[in-house]
Amino acid sequence: MDSLKSDIYIKLDGHVRVDQREVRLKDMASVYCSDAVLMRRLENVPVFVFKEKDGEKEVISILYVYAAIYKSLGKDLQIHSIGSEDCLVDLISKRKPSKLWSRIQVVLVSLVTFFGAAFSIMTYNEDAGVDDVFKTVYKIFFGLDSGNGVLEFTYSLGIGLGILVFFNHFEKKGRRNPTAMEIQMDKYEQDMVDAYVKSSDRRGKSLDVED
Repeated sequence: MDSLKSDIYIKLDGHVRVDQREVRLKDMASVYCSDAVLMRRLENVPVFVFKEKDGEKEVISILYVYAAIYKSLGKDLQIHSIGSEDCLVDLISKRKPSKLWSRIQVVLVSLVTFFGAAFSIMTYNEDAGVDDVFKTVYKIFFGLDSGNGVLEFTYSLGIGLGILVFFNHFEKKGRRNPTAMEIQMDKYEQDMVDAYVKSSDRRGKSLDVED
């Protein structure tokens, strides 16, 4: 049992998705140990098994993970946690949606995004009085009540280019920074996980050492 005295480091993820009902440690955390044999045993420690009554989401605390490790490998272990305190585990279906339905979803989302953005831009222009601003610029610089559409064209072109630059579509893939949309989606996912974990704790539904 001397090999079990090696220091074990566990980095628990905050949110993972699995496609099998039996959740092992490697599915929800990164594990490091100087003993390669012990590390493989740790990665395959069964932590939780989804049952029909459990639904498709479960919050598992790091203490519950410790208990599962001690139960499988004994208590003569030095475990260090360097990750999240809780992990939200999502059970996803192995069945892939049909290609037709996936394409329909892409089309619907694209249409909603396009017309939603167009409506937002038009309402902003109306509220900000962009048309009046253009008329004023034409009057000041050209002495005309209206122009030949140069300002309108460059303004529209600038909006499109601005969106592309704002979302970093011109950067190389290997060096591309996260886009503003990706950052917001990451914040949303983190907020959703935090809210679900807190809700589970309040309802006493999260898996902890007392379970």
